[in-house]
Amino acid sequence: MRKITSLLFALLFVAASTQAKEGMWLPYLIGQLNADEMTAMGLQISAEDIYSVNNSSIKDAIVHFGGGCTAELISSKGLLLTNHHCGYGKIQSHSSLEKNYLKDGFWAMSSEEELKNPGLTASIVKYMKDVTNQMLEGTTVDMDAAERKAIMDENASKIIAQNEDAYEKEIKAFFYGNQYILIAKEEFRDVRLVGAPPSSIGKYGADTDNWVWPRHTGDFSIFRIYAGADNKPADVSDDNVPYTPVQHLKINLSGAKKNDFTMVYGFPGTTNEYLPSNEIKYIIEDYDPARIAVRDELLAILDKKMRESEATRIQYASKYARISNAWKKWKGEVKGLKETKAVAKKEAMEASFEEAVNANAEWRQNYGTLLTDLKKLYEERKPIVLERYMFLETMYYGSELMKHLYGYRNLTALYDEENEEDLAKAAAKKAESLDGFYKDYDSELDEKAMQTLLPVYLASVKTEPVPEFIAKLKKMSAEDLDDFVEDMFEDLMVLQEREDWKEMLNENPEKAIKKLKKTDAMQLASASWAHFIETVNPKTNDWEDRIDALQGKYVGALREVFPMKRMYPDANSTLRISYGKVRGYEPADGVEYESHTYLSGVIAKYVPGDYEFDLPAKLIDLYKSKDYGKYAEGDKMPVCFIASNHTTGGNSGSPALNGKGELIGLNFDRTWEGTMSDYNYDIDRCRNIMVDIRYVLFIVDKFAGAGYLVDEMDIVTSVLETGVIDEESKVKGKEMPETAPAN
Repeated sequence: MRKITSLLFALLFVAASTQAKEGMWLPYLIGQLNADEMTAMGLQISAEDIYSVNNSSIKDAIVHFGGGCTAELISSKGLLLTNHHCGYGKIQSHSSLEKNYLKDGFWAMSSEEELKNPGLTASIVKYMKDVTNQMLEGTTVDMDAAERKAIMDENASKIIAQNEDAYEKEIKAFFYGNQYILIAKEEFRDVRLVGAPPSSIGKYGADTDNWVWPRHTGDFSIFRIYAGADNKPADVSDDNVPYTPVQHLKINLSGAKKNDFTMVYGFPGTTNEYLPSNEIKYIIEDYDPARIAVRDELLAILDKKMRESEATRIQYASKYARISNAWKKWKGEVKGLKETKAVAKKEAMEASFEEAVNANAEWRQNYGTLLTDLKKLYEERKPIVLERYMFLETMYYGSELMKHLYGYRNLTALYDEENEEDLAKAAAKKAESLDGFYKDYDSELDEKAMQTLLPVYLASVKTEPVPEFIAKLKKMSAEDLDDFVEDMFEDLMVLQEREDWKEMLNENPEKAIKKLKKTDAMQLASASWAHFIETVNPKTNDWEDRIDALQGKYVGALREVFPMKRMYPDANSTLRISYGKVRGYEPADGVEYESHTYLSGVIAKYVPGDYEFDLPAKLIDLYKSKDYGKYAEGDKMPVCFIASNHTTGGNSGSPALNGKGELIGLNFDRTWEGTMSDYNYDIDRCRNIMVDIRYVLFIVDKFAGAGYLVDEMDIVTSVLETGVIDEESKVKGKEMPETAPAN
């Protein structure tokens, strides 16, 4: 029977190996776990080419951009490609009504015109090393959590000290603490904006098309890493020079055909693939719907004002995008989890787990009640999670005033301590930051938002002890609360007189803070923050610690009970590889989506004057004349394509690579029907969305006239049906034939 089972598993593996796969795999392990499967699907390079410690590899061209996105090096002069939405905040920070780079785009035509971005970082992983045994040395599974943590913190310090190279290091937990990996990296601190298309290209379709396929968005921006004269990370300085990387990506202009192999290399943020079934149910029925409802209200308020005022649209463009991004994702997530029967799938897996555990005496002893205990903890934790979410959605992300006032906490503490010297320094620093806040702030808009959000927040506050000020507000009628909010904003006119307020902070900080503390707004901010930090967060963290311990034991048990199943760790913003194939999908009965979109689809959506679907006149002219240069596919201009790579937030800006490891696209989104992949990947509906690299270069060269950037890049084109790169067809920049051969 064992031989039959092994043979069946082998046959299933061979059959499955040519199909797309789920998973976000550690690149240094793909040689052991994934290389054969990837080769069967179309990979033509070795695992060493993808990740190497001793030699340069593709790894060295993959960049953690700003700590939340991915970018890739595409030239020997430190040129970085990432998403438009990843660079959006920096593009906005350089924009004004006079120089509206969001609306008109930005292109530096020389190095002198490239724009500095203090605080923006670009990190490159140098190596990853398993340190699980060293981290767990001296610990036991039954040890007190605090004692265990203290030992592991000491172990971590020793491990980092033992690795004496000059790289920055961190140790990350995987599989809920069943594995620990040391990650060494170089973090560059001088990253400059080089180019960005207008939002009518880089954000085409805006919120209507967000998370949606078919997609027609040129979601890219270009930056450059600068380094010191020694090619090492350096603070922002005019003395810095373009970074010379050890590896940068070649760009292939042949594109990707249906069923072609693709891989995405980047820094996915967070997934939770191993949650029990009842927690998935709470996401569907409780957590996501509660957050969606709050953002429904907030987005409606912002949208109305943004459509009425161009100035407001500039001010709130980035804020609106941030708020709507998660809102739409959660809606798709709920839909996807329901339609793929995620709860039932988890329950079936759990039944198999418990059956296997009960059939083995040792497992029954170790894990007999594990799943039941874990589910109970998730159930008991639910109320505090909802309360935490509502504070964040209403008072932190929803109310700009509250979030701003939370920034005065250290000043009020210094005032209470009568620490005049430190208060003066802190107040002066606060005064310096006010221009940045007021630049993109609309008090009337924020007041309307607070009228809606405050009652929602107050209704959610249930965990004792409730601060006296909040308890008083909870007893108010809806009409009285409206009056309270109106009076609260009127009372804060002192803050709205920016120069007077800055002067008071600088010249008489004691008077300024005394005045501020008396306002209802500051009392609400102090009370809500104190309740969150002193009551909600500690209780949430207590639940998290208890759950994480059992969740880790559960995931460890899954690996032990199902040893034939290759398990990948949840995403945690560390370097990963995912792989799949270019494929369309069927989101509903009678609906079938193709895998590619073209410029004709961009034109078909064009609505003159509409902030989501307007287009630059030059792009329309290029379409009419079919002036696509060498970037066309026959007589068509490719724009976007989809594949079955398993991605999530943080993969934005990740390179989409072909089987030769060459750049063919830029990952920027997932399809709405597949956003539940953070919890339940489904091959039939989960697709990642990429902008075709040919569209990127077409916009840079033909639209923006910045062809000198293309000249920096190493470009190849395939002339063989097999997809093998003909060495004689390798060319550099504009030396290529005018039109690349069609696939």
